[in-house]
Amino acid sequence: MTDDALWYEAAHVVGVTNALNVVADAAAGTLGLEAVLPAVPEADAAPEARASLAEIREFYGGAAVPLPFRIAAHDPGYLADLWAATRRAFADNRLSRRLKAALAFAVSVTTQSPFGAAFHGQEMRRLGVATSGVLEILGVAQMFSSYTKIADTLQLEPDMGHLAPVDPSPAPGGAFQEPRSGSVGAARPRGRAPA
Repeated sequence: MTDDALWYEAAHVVGVTNALNVVADAAAGTLGLEAVLPAVPEADAAPEARASLAEIREFYGGAAVPLPFRIAAHDPGYLADLWAATRRAFADNRLSRRLKAALAFAVSVTTQSPFGAAFHGQEMRRLGVATSGVLEILGVAQMFSSYTKIADTLQLEPDMGHLAPVDPSPAPGGAFQEPRSGSVGAARPRGRAPA
């Protein structure tokens, strides 16, 4: 499992990004729930929620507390859990916080989250990603989004192992391991037997 630590860390960022985006988009008016889940003004939050909100503000550079946390502040326990998961996912570890913000931005753009694209984009810029970096991230997200849509439309099975050689170099922070299973065959439409 330690060899896959980078992948687990990236997957955690993806999961928490989606969690934050779901909460914020639900209350930001995109789903029509803004009256159901209004953000809690920090001054009106319970004392234990205010403590979490202060930590969150500091983590994000002293700016306003991001919307999903102000919504979760209706329930201090939920806020504490959401904040703990977010702090763990986005803190510098094997992957830098800046790289994680870029990943969160790409996830938000591809999932069409209005809150996430704006928030994670601003956070990525705050952490030093230049315009050229933003464009590079958008280009990669756009490319893989289009390839995925093409593959989905053609109902292709994900198997390209025969097209690209295995790269024997280790991933950052991990050692190379042989693939666990062999190739399943050439990509073909789902439901069709190989010829």
